[in-house]
Amino acid sequence: MATPKEALTAAVQTININSNGKASPRNQSIGNQDTVTFQNNDPNDAATVTFLGAGANEFGGSVTIPAGGSSAPLTPTSSNLTVDYNVIVGSNGGGPFSIQVGTGPLEIDIVDLEGDTNLPTAEIPNNGSIVFGNKVGYTATIQFNKANVLFDGNGNSVTQQEVSANSSGAVLTGRGTNQDVGYTINVAGHPRKVETGNGSIKVGSN
Repeated sequence: MATPKEALTAAVQTININSNGKASPRNQSIGNQDTVTFQNNDPNDAATVTFLGAGANEFGGSVTIPAGGSSAPLTPTSSNLTVDYNVIVGSNGGGPFSIQVGTGPLEIDIVDLEGDTNLPTAEIPNNGSIVFGNKVGYTATIQFNKANVLFDGNGNSVTQQEVSANSSGAVLTGRGTNQDVGYTINVAGHPRKVETGNGSIKVGSN
């Protein structure tokens, strides 16, 4: 007689928020079946967690946590992705911080012909990953300012990536602790590269 497959047990992962608007751990990994709870350790002010970019609605939108309290468990709507968020407690703010659900990448979208993105400052854990989505009708070239931080699927360091119009680039994996790589984006349909087409990605911040 066959034995029924045992259901996976979801765990509740807790992220602590302090009075300075800092999250700990700042890069939280959870399983696809897990939920996450935010604990606000400030005794006086409420904390607001705002999810960013393409993942803005993956946990149901922004969350307000009362002083000294915790949020209800939040369930991701999708599997295998990374979501960034900011925190505000009173007059203090911090972020971005990240939640990696399963093993998926953080999506950074190129949103206009000037090369602007929806996540100009991004955060991923060490060995986390990113993917650029090009939402405009021209090829975008991304130039990274540091080698040996982002790597392709063959383990090669990537300092430049070309992403075709209305498509996504190859997934890049970040390696290292407290690495910070900047980038500029040049969209082929724009007559010149402009200063707004840039951003940064923090990898493995403690």
